[in-house]
Order: sequence, then C-alpha cells, then structure tokens
Amino acid sequence: MSEGNMDTGESFLELYEESIKIPSKGAVFKGSVVKIEDSEVYVDFGFKSEGVVPIEDFCNKDNEPKVVLGDEVEITLESWSGASGLPTLSKRKADFRRENDRLEESFKSGAIVEALVKHRVKGGLIADVGKDAEINAFIPGSQVDIRPHRNLDEFIGQTVEARIIKLSNDGVVLSRRAPLEERRHAEKLKVLETLKEGEIVSGIVVNTINQGAFVDIGGLEGFIPIGELSWGRIRRPSDVVNSGDEIEVQVLRIEDGERVTLSRKHAIPDPWVGVAEKYAQGATIRGKVVSTTDFGVFIELEPGVEGLVHSSELTWVKRFRHPKEVVDVGTEVEAKVLSVDTEQKRVSLSLKQIEMSPWELFRDTNHSGAVVKGVVRNANDKGVFVEVADGIVGLVRPADISWKERVVPEENYKVGDEIEVVVLKVDPRNQRVALGIKQMHDDPWKKAQAAFRPHSTTSSKVVEITSAGLVLELNDEVTGFIRTSEFSEDRRVDLSKAVSVGDEITAKVTGFDGRNHQVLLSKRLYEADLEKKKVSSFMSSQGDAAVTLGDIFGEKLKGIVKQ
Repeated sequence: MSEGNMDTGESFLELYEESIKIPSKGAVFKGSVVKIEDSEVYVDFGFKSEGVVPIEDFCNKDNEPKVVLGDEVEITLESWSGASGLPTLSKRKADFRRENDRLEESFKSGAIVEALVKHRVKGGLIADVGKDAEINAFIPGSQVDIRPHRNLDEFIGQTVEARIIKLSNDGVVLSRRAPLEERRHAEKLKVLETLKEGEIVSGIVVNTINQGAFVDIGGLEGFIPIGELSWGRIRRPSDVVNSGDEIEVQVLRIEDGERVTLSRKHAIPDPWVGVAEKYAQGATIRGKVVSTTDFGVFIELEPGVEGLVHSSELTWVKRFRHPKEVVDVGTEVEAKVLSVDTEQKRVSLSLKQIEMSPWELFRDTNHSGAVVKGVVRNANDKGVFVEVADGIVGLVRPADISWKERVVPEENYKVGDEIEVVVLKVDPRNQRVALGIKQMHDDPWKKAQAAFRPHSTTSSKVVEITSAGLVLELNDEVTGFIRTSEFSEDRRVDLSKAVSVGDEITAKVTGFDGRNHQVLLSKRLYEADLEKKKVSSFMSSQGDAAVTLGDIFGEKLKGIVKQ
C-alpha cells in the first residue's frame, strides 16, 4: 500500500478492519524484503501491508547488515502503527524465538550444540550458543574439560561442542565435558577391543603426579607407575616426562577390563644389557652422584644404570653421620667396581678403594717392632686406645702395658696423653693395629730365666705374704714365689707367724711360672742342701775315725741349741 492511499483520511486500521481479522501482537509471520534504507528495511508480510524492521535486526554477529531485496525472513508484529504510520516489525525477536525453540529441542534430545567462547568470568566461561541470534550461555569451570584447567583463557575465541545441561528463564548452562567423556568412553571401548598386554603403543602424557604419569593412548587413559618411567632412579616423574609429551609405552596389565598399567622403560632398550662386560669387577669408573641416602650414595654410570656406594665404602677414616657430608649430589666422582648383578640390576661400588687403605700404608711404613708416637683417645678395661696416624687408632691391651704387673688402663692413662708405643701387628683387612707399651723395654722375664738358673740359690726380701706362699722381690722387675709347702719341712706352718714382710730369705731356684712370670723358689730344699753339706763336712773332718749315728745326731743337736 502506497503513502497516497493514506491521504484519504482513512486510517490503515479503519480501512482493513472490516475486510480482515487483525492478528495479535507478537505473532510470527513470514515476509519478503521489498525495500532497504539506511536505517530501516521494509517487509511485505501479507495483510495487504508492509511493515518496518530496524536495519540493526539484520546485522550479523560482527554488526554488519546482511540483507538483500527479495530475502525471505521471519518477523514478529510489534505494533500496527509505528512512527512512520506503518506496522512495526522485529526480525530479532523472531530469530530469538526460533533460537529458543532450537535450544529447547536440543535440551530435550540431548543433541550437541556449538558455542563460541566469548570471555572468562568468575567460575567459568561465557559462550554464544545462538546461530541467528546471540544467546549467551555459561560453561562452569568444572564442565570445561575432563580434567581441570588452570588457564581457561586459552578457550577464548574457540568454537566448542557442548551439551545443554540446564535451560530456564535464568539462562542456559552448557557442558563441554559431557560430550568429551562420551566420546572418550566410545574410543576407550574401541581401543580395549584390540589392546593386548605386551603391546607397544603411542600415547600423550596427560598429567604427572608423585606416583607416576597418566597417558592417553587413543582415548583410553593408562597409568605409568614411577618405577616404570625410567631404567634409572628418578626423584619425580617430571624428571623424564611432562604433560603433552608424546611417548611410546608398553602395556603391562589390563585389569577389570579397563584399568591399564603401562611402562615407558620397557618400550626403550634395556641399558643393563652388557653392563657386566662394560663395568668389570675391579675396574675404575667415573660417574655422577644422583642421590644420597642413610645407607649410601647412588652414582649414575650412564642413563638408566646406577651403582651404589654403601656407607662403609665411602671413606677409610673420615667419620660422618650421613653420606651427604662426604659427597654432594651432582658432583662427578671416581669409584671402583666391587661387583655386578645384572639379574638384580645392581652394581656395587667403592669410593675409598680408589686409594690404598691407610692401614696398608701404615703397615708398609711401620714394620712390626717400630716405635711410634700417638695420642690416647680412650682408656678402659679393654686397654689403651692410641691414635697413631690420622684416623688410625690402635689398641694396647692391658697385658701389653707392663711386664711386671697388671695395670688398670683408665687409672694410668688419660685422654690426650702423648705416649710412645711399639707396633706389634697391623691387620689392614680388619682395620686393626695391635700396640704395646711394655715392649718398649726388653722382656725382664727372659733375663730372669738366664739369671736365675735352676738349683741356684738367691737371697731376697719378702714383699707379700699370701695364704698360698711368699712373694719375694728378686729385682725391680722380677719376683720369686715360695709355696707354703716349700717353706719348711713342717707343711702346716703358719707363714704369717713364721715370717714378716721385709725379712730376707735364702732359697733354692726350682723352676719358673711362665704364666705369672715368677721364679719358683724353695727354702725347704735350700735348708736340706745345707744339712747335707754339714753332714758331708762333718764326716770329712773325722778322717778315718769311726763315726757313729749318735755322733751325727749329737752334732745336729748342738747346732739346734746354738740357734
């Protein structure tokens, strides 16, 4: 209808009121674009009339008008009389209603919809889920992906597939995670149908934790325990793999039809093959210290091959509480190969055996009988402990302190005392050095055996009276001993009444007590010998004259009376 027809004074409503039934506002119609102006588009929607639609309703999402003459469009009736006197129409509301119907149908059927992520908000993302009209929807952070994402900004500008999980007057809520999980489950079932234990497959590292790494193998997620990541010792999984890495793995086990345990190390060559030939026993190697523990130090010989230096093989003499006091992680060291066990994948190493044992050095420079100076480090009932070289402590046993008497070590030697000792024996294997103090002087016992011949006589003073006999001081270093039975013919004599300490006694040497280093004496035999000599002398003095038994006893009686 032209504008001239409107000049008759009859309103549009009056003209058609009788010939047509007026549709209600908000009704949806189809129409055809008949005219395009800068700000308005004219649409013939029937009822022998044209309507006006704001050109903004035809703008796309980039805010650019997209309309040509003859386009078929859907519109809604806003009012029968607008500012121009023509009906006011809305394409935007028609589009919005159509989008709502589409989303309602998708929500009911569970169909996948596409959404353009616009920006990030607290708790998730805002995405445009409309096709012909912009309809904002919310994607919660927990529904963005199968695994939580620390940086949601990476999704901005992406068109993602999602499922509507809530549709109400409050808005639209989407889940990108739901279709991903469904697709993943389908792929997982497909992979499980063909996957076999022992098979080598490719995968993408999804995530790492302290216990190992999760790997996606074609939609199925498997787990690599930390011990299966590398042939060598690692502190954490990220030492060898990181999220996003593409790696080859071997399928170790498939449990419960879906739990898959993987191994990275079994998908690469075993570095332990040929180790026994490379690192022969006794060989000297170089390696890097990779870790220290209470019981020793691990040294990397090559990637995947490590050897252990037990704490006892770290140093010959240095004292330490923990191996980290001896070596630092990351340093290169030389070590000696002690043994190789390829079956158990163990290499035993030694740091200290790179150099000669200090006990061997001490033995080579201090022969048996050598006199050395040392410092007393301890003294107890076991003897005197003397440090004779840096870190080398030898022992003087109580029996090797004095020739003459048993000495109490702790009473005679103090820590820090500097003394001279004699090297008796060096045992490098057991790391022991036997020392002596009394050996600084000649063995008086040997002198005594030469000086006090059996059957000879000696006179000396009593220094001790015991229930078993008398102890006599023969010289400064040797004592003699007269048993009670060898004191006199009277075997029941009370020595404490018959003799006093300090009395001088002459006795006959009868033998030696090697255990107690004493010369055995007999006063009884000495006196018997004297008696024989007297008899012999008396008989000689009588010449050829007859000597009677009474004469002999008479002489003996005179001698007793004189005493």
